[in-house]
Amino acid sequence: MDRPLIAPISRRTLLGGAFAAATGLLAACSDSPTPSGSTGATTLRIGTPSDVLLGSIQRFQAHNQPLRRTIFDYLVDKNPDGSYRAALATKWEWNAQNTSLVLKLREDVTFHTGRAFGADDVVASIKQATAEGSGVQAAQLLKRASGVNKTGPHEVTVTFDKPFTGYLDALAMLPIIDSETFAQLKDGKQVVGTGPFKWQSWTPGSKFDLVRYDNCWRGKANFETLAFSIIPDAQAMLAAMRSGSLDLALRMIARDADSLKSDNRFTVSSTVGYEMYVGVNVKVKPFDDIRVRQAVAYSLDRARIADQVYKGFATPSSVPWDESTPGITKQQIASYGYDVAKAKALLQEAGAVGTEVSISALAAEPTYKSIQDIVQYGLDQIGFKVKPVSYDAAQFPQHVQAGDFPGLWITDVALTSMGQLTSLLTANPLTVGKNTSNFAAPEYATLVEAVTSAQTDEQRAGTSTKLTDYLLQQAFHNSIAQAKTPMVGVKGLTGVSADLTLAIDLTQAKLSA
Repeated sequence: MDRPLIAPISRRTLLGGAFAAATGLLAACSDSPTPSGSTGATTLRIGTPSDVLLGSIQRFQAHNQPLRRTIFDYLVDKNPDGSYRAALATKWEWNAQNTSLVLKLREDVTFHTGRAFGADDVVASIKQATAEGSGVQAAQLLKRASGVNKTGPHEVTVTFDKPFTGYLDALAMLPIIDSETFAQLKDGKQVVGTGPFKWQSWTPGSKFDLVRYDNCWRGKANFETLAFSIIPDAQAMLAAMRSGSLDLALRMIARDADSLKSDNRFTVSSTVGYEMYVGVNVKVKPFDDIRVRQAVAYSLDRARIADQVYKGFATPSSVPWDESTPGITKQQIASYGYDVAKAKALLQEAGAVGTEVSISALAAEPTYKSIQDIVQYGLDQIGFKVKPVSYDAAQFPQHVQAGDFPGLWITDVALTSMGQLTSLLTANPLTVGKNTSNFAAPEYATLVEAVTSAQTDEQRAGTSTKLTDYLLQQAFHNSIAQAKTPMVGVKGLTGVSADLTLAIDLTQAKLSA
């Protein structure tokens, strides 16, 4: 029996036979009829559905998943069990009051330019992430510190006005940048990190290549070159895998991955989970009415979406969190069943039958389009007149941040993989004060603060239950499913790993005959 293709990076080391990470689709084309999957292969050919967005490298975005563990590194890494392990920081120490955090940094790390990594780079990376308009989700956690200071060549001390141990999550999702070349990163002239591969070339919208950095502190990678092909069309991606033009497919859609399960040339697996949801802009009528929002929640055929769109790579759910989250019950997960009659009654009661509403999705993602079609059907059935809207890869995240969708929208929250606390404080759809739904209520702020301040397991479970009940009642953020990203690699590909940010690590990747 083949070893599983994908698994999260373990606490101790990269898992042999692990295979990795993301959300959606991909493809590539070449004239080669067979994979390069033989002993001694020097190039790994990888398909990805979207181009990189270099100007937002510190943001939590699917576009940059191919770079976050190949070119860049983090200070610490988070394990699936919630613990942390060393990365660029060898150790971290809190004071007794949890108001001071001292980070000890590795002394054997160099950037791809050859310059030594040190405390100044950590301070600069955090400063860049917290700059006005950066859009970096981790900034909401990083800003909870009252000070970030260099206290030695390889030591940084972070201080807090009140305890906040969730700060380590921010460090586990923030790529460390080279302050000397960051200004030239956006156009691809200088893409410099400390990871096992260096930026070599880029043809925007078509391809980009990385080459091995032999002086990487993590060790020498097995492949000399990573050749990424950017192919947004799902059928082209599937054809490329079947023809032998690719060795590894990132963010393949579930339908196509499912079709390859019976082909013994490939290994199909999946990543850590993320949440798919339908958002509601409460500033747009008639969604300012809670009854209308609840009608939307009842119109969502979650079981059909999980079955037809995700092909077993998702579990229907009405809540944003994984079922293992403290305080989450089975009743909450199943609270909104597909109930057209109940949804119609709520819509009639609110006087909103026949209202024209929009449902927005990301045009380049077939998964989103398939979900959009099913959601539209459900909305039609309960009495809405539905207008589907599509945005490109550059526009969509801007609307998520601005909170100006003209009604409903469909997207995912990958940050839920980092845990409930971090997703509440960093994910645009869920943050207090300013969120994509424009939902602001004192009760919500109080409940989120209670989750943030919980110190014991009992407190965490109790506050989580209350917050989730409130989210279900208000229905401004309607979860559809807890999904996993299918990934496909050629048989014989091993050593590919994924972290909780869905970024792939290819340092130990290798192909055998």
